[in-house]
Amino acid sequence: MTSIDHFQVLKNELSRFSELGSKPGAIGFLGQEALRFHSIAGTLKENGMVANASVDERFISHILARSLIESFFWLGYIFDDIALRQSRYDELITSFKREYSRLYNENLAINSSLAPPNQNWTRLQGGLDVNSMITRVRNNHGQRLAPLYSIYRIASFDTHGKSLNNIMVSALGGTIPNFPVLDLENCFDLIANQYLCTLRDLVTAGEV
Repeated sequence: MTSIDHFQVLKNELSRFSELGSKPGAIGFLGQEALRFHSIAGTLKENGMVANASVDERFISHILARSLIESFFWLGYIFDDIALRQSRYDELITSFKREYSRLYNENLAINSSLAPPNQNWTRLQGGLDVNSMITRVRNNHGQRLAPLYSIYRIASFDTHGKSLNNIMVSALGGTIPNFPVLDLENCFDLIANQYLCTLRDLVTAGEV
Protein backbone atom coordinates (compact mmCIF):
# COMPACT_ATOMS: atom_id res chain seq x y z
CA MET A 1 0.00 0.00 0.00
CA THR A 2 1.34 3.41 -0.94
CA SER A 3 1.72 5.68 2.07
CA ILE A 4 0.17 9.13 1.96
CA ASP A 5 2.41 12.17 2.15
CA HIS A 6 0.19 14.24 4.43
CA PHE A 7 2.54 17.20 4.26
CA GLN A 8 2.06 17.35 0.48
CA VAL A 9 -1.70 17.04 0.91
CA LEU A 10 -1.62 19.92 3.38
CA LYS A 11 0.38 21.95 0.88
CA ASN A 12 -2.44 21.44 -1.62
CA GLU A 13 -4.91 22.86 0.93
CA LEU A 14 -2.96 26.02 1.80
CA SER A 15 -5.56 28.28 0.18
CA ARG A 16 -8.23 26.78 2.45
CA PHE A 17 -6.09 27.29 5.53
CA SER A 18 -5.35 30.83 4.39
CA GLU A 19 -9.11 31.49 4.30
CA LEU A 20 -9.44 30.12 7.82
CA GLY A 21 -6.62 32.38 8.96
CA SER A 22 -8.74 35.46 8.30
CA LYS A 23 -11.38 34.29 10.79
CA PRO A 24 -11.38 35.18 14.50
CA GLY A 25 -11.08 32.76 17.38
CA ALA A 26 -9.98 29.14 17.32
CA ILE A 27 -10.61 28.59 13.61
CA GLY A 28 -8.43 31.55 12.70
CA PHE A 29 -5.70 30.20 14.99
CA LEU A 30 -5.84 26.86 13.16
CA GLY A 31 -5.54 28.55 9.76
CA GLN A 32 -2.62 30.76 10.70
CA GLU A 33 -0.74 28.01 12.52
CA ALA A 34 -1.17 25.58 9.62
CA LEU A 35 0.44 28.18 7.35
CA ARG A 36 3.27 28.74 9.85
CA PHE A 37 3.76 24.98 10.15
CA HIS A 38 4.00 24.62 6.37
CA SER A 39 6.51 27.46 6.15
CA ILE A 40 8.85 26.21 8.88
CA ALA A 41 8.55 22.45 8.36
CA GLY A 42 8.64 22.95 4.58
CA THR A 43 11.87 24.93 4.81
CA LEU A 44 13.48 22.22 6.94
CA LYS A 45 12.32 19.48 4.57
CA GLU A 46 13.43 21.31 1.43
CA ASN A 47 16.89 21.82 2.90
CA GLY A 48 17.23 18.19 3.96
CA MET A 49 17.34 19.03 7.66
CA VAL A 50 14.68 16.70 9.09
CA ALA A 51 17.08 13.75 9.23
CA ASN A 52 19.43 15.70 11.57
CA ALA A 53 22.45 14.24 9.80
CA SER A 54 24.76 16.58 11.71
CA VAL A 55 24.80 18.29 15.09
CA ASP A 56 24.62 21.67 13.36
CA GLU A 57 21.38 20.65 11.68
CA ARG A 58 19.73 19.59 14.92
CA PHE A 59 20.59 22.94 16.51
CA ILE A 60 18.22 24.46 13.97
CA SER A 61 15.66 21.73 13.33
CA HIS A 62 14.98 20.75 16.95
CA ILE A 63 14.43 24.33 18.07
CA LEU A 64 11.99 25.05 15.25
CA ALA A 65 10.24 21.70 15.67
CA ARG A 66 9.61 22.39 19.35
CA SER A 67 7.76 25.58 18.47
CA LEU A 68 5.58 23.73 15.97
CA ILE A 69 4.83 20.88 18.37
CA GLU A 70 3.73 23.21 21.16
CA SER A 71 1.21 24.94 18.91
CA PHE A 72 0.08 21.52 17.67
CA PHE A 73 -0.63 20.47 21.27
CA TRP A 74 -2.70 23.60 21.80
CA LEU A 75 -4.70 23.02 18.63
CA GLY A 76 -5.28 19.37 19.50
CA TYR A 77 -6.49 20.42 22.94
CA ILE A 78 -8.76 23.16 21.58
CA PHE A 79 -10.40 21.13 18.82
CA ASP A 80 -10.65 17.83 20.71
CA ASP A 81 -14.11 18.67 22.07
CA ILE A 82 -16.42 21.06 20.24
CA ALA A 83 -18.33 21.82 23.44
CA LEU A 84 -15.11 23.01 25.10
CA ARG A 85 -13.52 24.66 22.07
CA GLN A 86 -14.20 28.26 23.06
CA SER A 87 -13.21 27.83 26.70
CA ARG A 88 -10.00 26.06 25.73
CA TYR A 89 -9.21 28.75 23.17
CA ASP A 90 -9.77 31.28 25.96
CA GLU A 91 -7.15 29.38 27.99
CA LEU A 92 -4.66 29.97 25.16
CA ILE A 93 -5.45 33.69 25.15
CA THR A 94 -5.16 33.82 28.93
CA SER A 95 -1.74 32.19 28.77
CA PHE A 96 -0.64 34.90 26.32
CA LYS A 97 -2.02 37.63 28.55
CA ARG A 98 -0.11 36.30 31.56
CA GLU A 99 3.18 35.99 29.65
CA TYR A 100 2.77 39.38 27.98
CA SER A 101 1.96 41.04 31.30
CA ARG A 102 5.10 39.58 32.89
CA LEU A 103 7.15 40.83 29.95
CA TYR A 104 5.75 44.34 30.18
CA ASN A 105 6.15 44.52 33.95
CA GLU A 106 9.89 43.92 33.64
CA ASN A 107 10.09 47.53 32.40
CA LEU A 108 12.48 46.74 29.58
CA ALA A 109 13.85 49.37 27.24
CA ILE A 110 11.52 48.07 24.53
CA ASN A 111 8.41 48.88 26.59
CA SER A 112 7.86 52.15 24.71
CA SER A 113 7.15 50.04 21.61
CA LEU A 114 4.69 47.72 23.38
CA ALA A 115 0.98 48.16 23.93
CA PRO A 116 0.33 48.29 27.69
CA PRO A 117 -1.55 45.27 29.06
CA ASN A 118 -4.70 45.44 31.10
CA GLN A 119 -3.79 45.78 34.78
CA ASN A 120 -6.15 42.92 35.64
CA TRP A 121 -4.05 40.47 33.61
CA THR A 122 -1.66 40.00 36.53
CA ARG A 123 -4.53 38.40 38.48
CA LEU A 124 -5.33 35.79 35.84
CA GLN A 125 -5.02 32.17 36.92
CA GLY A 126 -2.50 29.91 35.22
CA GLY A 127 -3.74 27.12 32.97
CA LEU A 128 -2.64 23.55 32.37
CA ASP A 129 0.96 22.69 31.61
CA VAL A 130 1.63 21.02 28.27
CA ASN A 131 1.88 17.50 29.68
CA SER A 132 -1.42 17.83 31.56
CA MET A 133 -3.04 19.25 28.46
CA ILE A 134 -2.14 16.39 26.15
CA THR A 135 -3.30 13.69 28.57
CA ARG A 136 -6.82 14.89 27.71
CA VAL A 137 -6.34 14.69 23.96
CA ARG A 138 -6.22 11.98 21.28
CA ASN A 139 -5.49 12.32 17.57
CA ASN A 140 -7.88 11.28 14.81
CA HIS A 141 -6.73 7.66 15.20
CA GLY A 142 -7.61 7.69 18.89
CA GLN A 143 -3.94 7.69 19.89
CA ARG A 144 -2.38 9.68 22.71
CA LEU A 145 0.16 12.39 21.85
CA ALA A 146 2.83 11.14 24.26
CA PRO A 147 5.37 10.25 21.50
CA LEU A 148 5.37 13.85 20.28
CA TYR A 149 5.71 15.04 23.86
CA SER A 150 8.96 13.10 24.10
CA ILE A 151 10.27 14.96 21.05
CA TYR A 152 9.04 18.24 22.52
CA ARG A 153 10.90 17.67 25.81
CA ILE A 154 14.17 16.57 24.20
CA ALA A 155 14.02 19.55 21.82
CA SER A 156 13.61 21.81 24.85
CA PHE A 157 17.23 21.10 25.79
CA ASP A 158 18.30 22.23 22.30
CA THR A 159 16.14 25.35 22.56
CA HIS A 160 17.85 26.40 25.78
CA GLY A 161 21.34 25.51 24.58
CA LYS A 162 21.76 22.64 27.02
CA SER A 163 22.23 19.71 24.67
CA LEU A 164 25.95 20.28 24.13
CA ASN A 165 28.32 17.42 24.93
CA ASN A 166 30.33 19.73 27.18
CA ILE A 167 27.36 20.18 29.49
CA MET A 168 26.19 16.56 29.38
CA VAL A 169 29.63 15.07 30.03
CA SER A 170 30.27 17.51 32.87
CA ALA A 171 26.92 16.63 34.43
CA LEU A 172 26.69 12.90 33.69
CA GLY A 173 30.30 11.86 33.18
CA GLY A 174 31.84 9.62 30.53
CA THR A 175 31.72 10.44 26.84
CA ILE A 176 27.96 10.58 26.40
CA PRO A 177 26.86 11.79 22.94
CA ASN A 178 24.18 14.37 22.32
CA PHE A 179 20.56 13.38 22.77
CA PRO A 180 19.29 10.88 20.19
CA VAL A 181 18.25 12.04 16.76
CA LEU A 182 14.54 12.80 16.65
CA ASP A 183 12.18 11.48 13.97
CA LEU A 184 11.00 14.83 12.66
CA GLU A 185 9.83 13.41 9.33
CA ASN A 186 7.21 11.29 11.03
CA CYS A 187 6.47 14.06 13.51
CA PHE A 188 5.69 16.55 10.74
CA ASP A 189 3.56 14.00 8.89
CA LEU A 190 1.47 13.40 12.03
CA ILE A 191 0.95 17.12 12.54
CA ALA A 192 -0.01 17.68 8.90
CA ASN A 193 -2.48 14.80 9.02
CA GLN A 194 -4.13 16.11 12.16
CA TYR A 195 -4.53 19.61 10.72
CA LEU A 196 -6.10 18.09 7.62
CA CYS A 197 -8.50 16.02 9.75
CA THR A 198 -9.48 19.09 11.74
CA LEU A 199 -10.14 20.97 8.50
CA ARG A 200 -12.24 18.07 7.24
CA ASP A 201 -14.27 18.00 10.45
CA LEU A 202 -14.96 21.73 10.19
CA VAL A 203 -16.10 21.35 6.61
CA THR A 204 -18.32 18.36 7.46
CA ALA A 205 -19.92 20.30 10.30
CA GLY A 206 -20.56 23.24 7.98
CA GLU A 207 -18.47 25.59 10.09
CA VAL A 208 -16.31 26.66 7.16
